[in-house]
Amino acid sequence: MDTLSLSCRKVVEQIGHGLQDRDGMSPFHDSINCCGVPATQLVLELCHEAAAALSRRVEDPQCRACLLRCDDLISLAHDKLNTFPFKDVPACWRRLYTDASVLKAVFQISILTTEGYAPEGKKADGARASDNKPDLLGLYGRLEGDDSCLSDWQSDIVRTLDTAIIMTGAPGKDRRSLIEDILNSLQSIAGPNLNNHDDGNTFEDRGSSKRRKLGTLGMNDAFPQCTNNVPLLRFPIQRANTLSLSAFERHLSASKDGPTPLIITNALSHWPALQERPWKRPSYLLGKTFGGRRLVPIEIGRSYVDEGWGQAIIPFRTFLSDYFLSAPTDGQDVGYLAQHDLFTQIPSLRNDISIPDYCYTSPPPLAAGTPLAEKNIQQLEEPLLNAWFGPAGTISPLHTDPYHNILCQVVGKKYVRLYGPRESDKVYPRTVDQWGVDMGNTSQVDVSAMENTTEGAVSLQQQDVAFPLFKDAEYVEGILEEGECLYIPVGSSPRLHRVSYAQMQFAGWLVALRAEPKRQLQRQFLVELIQLDISISTNLAAL
Repeated sequence: MDTLSLSCRKVVEQIGHGLQDRDGMSPFHDSINCCGVPATQLVLELCHEAAAALSRRVEDPQCRACLLRCDDLISLAHDKLNTFPFKDVPACWRRLYTDASVLKAVFQISILTTEGYAPEGKKADGARASDNKPDLLGLYGRLEGDDSCLSDWQSDIVRTLDTAIIMTGAPGKDRRSLIEDILNSLQSIAGPNLNNHDDGNTFEDRGSSKRRKLGTLGMNDAFPQCTNNVPLLRFPIQRANTLSLSAFERHLSASKDGPTPLIITNALSHWPALQERPWKRPSYLLGKTFGGRRLVPIEIGRSYVDEGWGQAIIPFRTFLSDYFLSAPTDGQDVGYLAQHDLFTQIPSLRNDISIPDYCYTSPPPLAAGTPLAEKNIQQLEEPLLNAWFGPAGTISPLHTDPYHNILCQVVGKKYVRLYGPRESDKVYPRTVDQWGVDMGNTSQVDVSAMENTTEGAVSLQQQDVAFPLFKDAEYVEGILEEGECLYIPVGSSPRLHRVSYAQMQFAGWLVALRAEPKRQLQRQFLVELIQLDISISTNLAAL
């Protein structure tokens, strides 16, 4: 039995086992059983059919019928996911979406197997396997933003599995690891030539009769340099070089008003992402994302508070091609991968970074009467790790965060501006929006209007009228370089702006300072971050 079939069989058995016990019902509240008897019975039937298909006992028409039933379950679960705020969605519907997607992927693989696909890439008569592969893209539709380099059977299966991970978090025992096993097996079938960059400019897709030049997508294994204006720093953030853990702890308690922001230089020099496995090379990132086939959720638009802002799920290669490696066109929106748990979705990238020791210190308690002290912020056992990846000009508007943050800059540069808690009345927080979403952690002021441009000067005059107190608000600011990290106290409202003037920026929030229950920092900061270059970020959060 080949590795791919073994991975599929393991996950099918796991799904079926989770639906059954001695009484025929799982005791777990997140079980598909909680979705009702019809859904449970259908999943069990699909498990039996999938097991039979993997043993080649099911004819292709029956597999195709099973695919449609999987789609029915996915559609049902999708409706439930959109009925509630995500935090309130019953876990069983997330579980149903995940397991139905996994079963769908198994049937997709089975169809390819029964129709003559050979894992080694060639049929017995020497013809390419791709010559007779079924038109899965025609059957299930194309990937959003897909192009010819992604139009293959692997992309369709990756889409099914990645969409489940992104939409639901893949709940259930070992679901993520089992999905990752299937994806790894698929990538191993593609072989070592999936991303063959022997001349630094080529991309070879197994099963294709010719090599495609990366140059056709504007790629030369380097991100383009940008020439955006660099803000002049008037009130720079304090800096420290290779700060020890004990010295960092002393910094946390140095001020009677609570910890203050700090940029720590040479803090990430040991990360493989900056050394032997460089994230500044598009070819490396493509190799880690299955030739760019892995899907990523992106935000489309300059900032999430702008009119016309939207979201999409697209292949990583399309993300690079459209928003990083192609010359921007007039009126083109910015694409930004923001606050995504990329390292759980793609574990191999997690091996390229490490959590700074700073994330495991205990800061002093939050003073009574401050806004966050009145909220019941959930305490985290382990740091939260998220990634930010965007081109020059992407903006995270002025906002507050409920956790201590260590922002790690991997590639490029990022401008950061922070406002202290005493300035709260001067930054004009938002209220509940028209959809009932509480936007109180985000300022109404567009700090990017203060850039040294004619349009910015006009906008600044308009903001002076609308927000007269803002011009008197005190702040600190800094430019975060590659290999540096920024400590942002809890409740900070950062603004980040990628104003690229050198390289791509791959930054990351490592937001995670441990504290005793209900212990948070006294001082809060409003933080504005402006991306100077293409930016890739990681973020860990934990209290």
